[in-house]
Order: sequence, then structure tokens, then C-alpha cells
Amino acid sequence: MPEPKLALPADLWQVLSPQLTEERRLKMENTAKERTERFSLILQDIHHPHNVSACLRSAEAFGVLNVHVVNRQEAFQASSVAKGVERWLNLSKHTDIASCVADLRKHSYCIAAAMPNPEHCTTVSELPLDRPLAILFANEHEGMSPDWRPFVDMYFTIPMVGMVESLNISVSAAITLHELTKRSRLHWQDAHVLSPPARNALLNQWVAQQFPHWSDLYQRLR
Repeated sequence: MPEPKLALPADLWQVLSPQLTEERRLKMENTAKERTERFSLILQDIHHPHNVSACLRSAEAFGVLNVHVVNRQEAFQASSVAKGVERWLNLSKHTDIASCVADLRKHSYCIAAAMPNPEHCTTVSELPLDRPLAILFANEHEGMSPDWRPFVDMYFTIPMVGMVESLNISVSAAITLHELTKRSRLHWQDAHVLSPPARNALLNQWVAQQFPHWSDLYQRLR
């Protein structure tokens, strides 16, 4: 289940951000302005830590805030490739599919599962953008668990014209998130990104991570 978030003062960013360097503060503000919740990334039982980390980096790079990791057997592992990227994401960890689905449905997400076989699939460029989408990538070897089938709303594929039949999961995730966020930004414009209150809440969360004893510092500066 997702880890509970600590309640933070509404003005935490305003009070603490002047303690950051100007470069750091502007970078965090500009990054938060591009974050979106129109898409979530789901990773189910990804075996190789390098693949997990590369997918997390792609989500962060393309502004996708929410990532759900479902590990039913192995513990969640990220390699050094992630380089602290988790702190800039809302990462929810699940030990079963049902809890992940319940969390996604609570926020009105449709679930779209990536499939290497193009039969009965839409293409990534044809996925609808009228509702928030949770994009599912599953285990490198066994693929998607059958337990997802009652919950998957659509399947999609990445068209290819070469001899290979599939791409590495991290490459597939990067292509998919790039394509979807590009289309969504053009279609939804300002509605693609977080609302000002949600953006402020995110900045509060981020600035708290910058100061291990943020509560004491906040009380002193406020």
C-alpha cells in the first residue's frame, strides 16, 4: 500500500525555499510546473533493478508524478541508475494487484496494458486522452499477470517495422510516456499539469525532503 504522507504546513515552501540556492529553488519550481497526474505508470513484478530504475527515470523525465510498483513475490529494488529519482516521484508500493487497482480507480484512472502482439491492440499514438490513464508494464519474461484481465480497460502496442518483436521494457516505457505526455500537453494545455494548489503541496513535500529537521527550521523562520 502507499506509504502515508506526513501532513505539512501549507506555507512550508514559502518559508523554507529561501534557504535553498537560487538555482536549486528555480529548478524545483520549474520542474513542479511540468508535473502531471494525467498519467500514472504501473510496474508489475519487474525483475531487473536496472529496468525498474530506468522506468522511474523516464517517468520523472517526462513529468509523470505517480508511479505504482506491484511486487507480489520479490522485494522492490532500484539500481544506482535511479540516482535518487524516487524523491521526485509519488511512489506507491503494492504487494497485490487488487490494492493497486483500488488506488487507481479511486482517482478515476483507466488502465492500459502494454502488449508486444499488435493483434486486437490500439497503438500508443491512438490511446484516448479523455480520461486519466494508468500505463501498465509487466514482468520482462512472464508478461502481464492474468489477474489484471478483469481490470484492464484497453491494450496497446508500439508499432515496429524491424525484425525484432519487442523492445526492452524500459525503452518501451520511455517511448510510451514521451508520446502520451507530448500529446496530452498539446491537447489539454494548462489542464495537463498540476493545479496551483496541488503544485504548492508538491513543493512543500519536496522542500521538506531537502531539510532533515525541517520542522525545527520552519518554526524558527516562521
